Amino acid sequence: MPRNTRQLPWSAKAAGRADPPALTLSDSPVFRVRLGSARAARTPKLKAFSGRIKALVRKHSAGAGARHQPLGKHGRGGGAAAGIPVRGAPQRVTVKSRVVRHSRYRAAGGTGAALAKHIDYLGRGGVAEEGGRGVIFDADRELSREDLKAFREGIVPDRHHFRFIVSPEAGSELDLRTYARDFVAAMEADLGTRLQWLGVAHYDTDNPHLHLLVRGKDPLGADLVINRDYMSHGMRLQAMEVATRALGPRRAEDIERSVARDLTADRVTGIDIGIAHQASLQADGIVSALRKGDGSLAGERQRLHTLTRLQHLESLGLAREIRPGIWQPDIDLVERLKQLSIRGDLIKLMHERMRGADPGITAVIFNKDHPPTEPVVGRVYARGTADEMTDAEYLLIEARDGRAYYVSLGEFSENAGHEAGVGAIVRVSPAAPAAKGAADKNISRIAAAHGGIYDAQVHATEVGEGARLPPGVSVQDYVNSHRKRAQGLSRRGLIEDLGQDRFRIPTDLKEKLAAAPAAGRDRGTVTRIERLATRDLDTQVSQEGVTWLDQELAAGAAFGAPRVGASRFERQVSQALEGRAKRLETIGLGRIEDGQFRARGRFMDELYEHELQAADRHLKGRYGEREAVTAGSSLEGRIADIAELPSGPHVVLDMAGRYALIPAAAPLARQVGQELKLTVSRGRHFHPMGEGAMKLAIRFEAIDLSRIRKRGR
Repeated sequence: MPRNTRQLPWSAKAAGRADPPALTLSDSPVFRVRLGSARAARTPKLKAFSGRIKALVRKHSAGAGARHQPLGKHGRGGGAAAGIPVRGAPQRVTVKSRVVRHSRYRAAGGTGAALAKHIDYLGRGGVAEEGGRGVIFDADRELSREDLKAFREGIVPDRHHFRFIVSPEAGSELDLRTYARDFVAAMEADLGTRLQWLGVAHYDTDNPHLHLLVRGKDPLGADLVINRDYMSHGMRLQAMEVATRALGPRRAEDIERSVARDLTADRVTGIDIGIAHQASLQADGIVSALRKGDGSLAGERQRLHTLTRLQHLESLGLAREIRPGIWQPDIDLVERLKQLSIRGDLIKLMHERMRGADPGITAVIFNKDHPPTEPVVGRVYARGTADEMTDAEYLLIEARDGRAYYVSLGEFSENAGHEAGVGAIVRVSPAAPAAKGAADKNISRIAAAHGGIYDAQVHATEVGEGARLPPGVSVQDYVNSHRKRAQGLSRRGLIEDLGQDRFRIPTDLKEKLAAAPAAGRDRGTVTRIERLATRDLDTQVSQEGVTWLDQELAAGAAFGAPRVGASRFERQVSQALEGRAKRLETIGLGRIEDGQFRARGRFMDELYEHELQAADRHLKGRYGEREAVTAGSSLEGRIADIAELPSGPHVVLDMAGRYALIPAAAPLARQVGQELKLTVSRGRHFHPMGEGAMKLAIRFEAIDLSRIRKRGR
């Protein structure tokens, strides 16, 4: 049969690549002619074959040089991957990507502060090749502090920005700075626009890698939208192509070394994905490692690789051999390997960060869904970034139970202004489930009154005009909690995020929520961090005021000789409790009997008064006489400052020649500089950690010249 030599109408210009080889129908790995029976006469006339081929080429040619659909159907780069050449044995590269919307930072100090924190983290010490600070660069030069400030300020007003982590397998063999510039230049060609970006190379892990931060605007000031498929696949293909051009294809020995590592890796590998796929094709979920009948060398090599990997999975409890050569992998093999990899990375991190602490301390990952029977109380040993893409943080805690805990922090784990620093004493526990449905009902109600759209600004206006708020909640906090709830619902695909804190709400949201699997916040499984003390144990022993040690003594904590095998923190707490008890005995607030402190009645009220008197000695020269705060007080003034006292932060209410010190709950602490009217009543809880007169509830009302009342607590 003669060979079909008809060529595809493939234009190098349209494909965005220079002079690609012409493909014939018989050579094409994509297009195959499949002859079938004639259709019935009533079948609509089909488009000519050549026309269909042209349409497919146009569809997949939306790269930099494409005349048809230059931006792709859903953002730039939609068809660019079709024009990226795929070589034999290309260099392997992993690309992680994330779109960061700036609206998520409005309640956390603002976008500028969040970007400054992220950029500082990228350029932190210890990540450079020689262990120094990371060098941040762009397409032309290294960036100075002034350059970084200008970059940050320029993108703050944008809707979003992009973050990418690019990890070449052979990163140690590349000049990563040159590689980054070549890769971004290739991206610009694919997307058809110039990019404003910065990058930094990190060498602090086993695999050197790049961090790229790309502005979410194009040179004309329009929002830069990158096609999802390009971010998921096209960028990786382009990164592999750039690395292959720099280093050449992978050598056979490199491939063998890579395969050998994968065979015994405690993480997801390509072999695992193949095993899981084979198992999914069988009703009983089994995989065969028996010798195939074709006897090919490649087939035998693949069989041996599969068998070796299955044996390693068996050692991890993720597969079992049910009869010779027949294996049954875990039904959730890929997901369990992901969790195992994360756990291994966390344990390794804990041992690295806690070097110098107890060598024999047991490392535990705090699981909010299956927490310990008692809340974890301990000292923050370290705080760091858990995810460089999301800026999620973690705490390492030396606990009173003799263990070290890794605690992942979520968006709702800490109150703004009450974050736990290194050395702070904290209590860690899952948050109690909140009353369900209230925020969802409010979101649906406001949307129903405004054409199906929930707008946080409209909600704020409504609340500011006099709506009744729950006790202890300001307007800002109240509306922000609804905005975050709406963002969470949009991430689950239940509502549509329109940007600018506006969301399209379906009329059947309640039914969708009932049918959808419960998310973490709906289950009440949010890890909460309660800061009990900001000062270290040695400082608390001699402090003039209420401390965490006083709380422990009041609760009957014993001291003296610690248990055999006690951790370092347990021993230090025991010594500090004994020292604090002796201090309190000296000033007449109790006595020591049989290794316990017998306190005098209302001793914490007396300690709290000592604390206020000590603070008054420093503040009265600036603000005047201190006014006592008791139930029934009504005070007006300006929140002038935040004073850090032993029992916790207090706001300084300046009343023109007089002042008051008031425990700074999170909503009140955010009112610095504002004129307020405060009403004090008897509360239900100790605050900050006392009794009697310290059982106070503080309600405040902003004094606003525009007469818009803002209530809170």
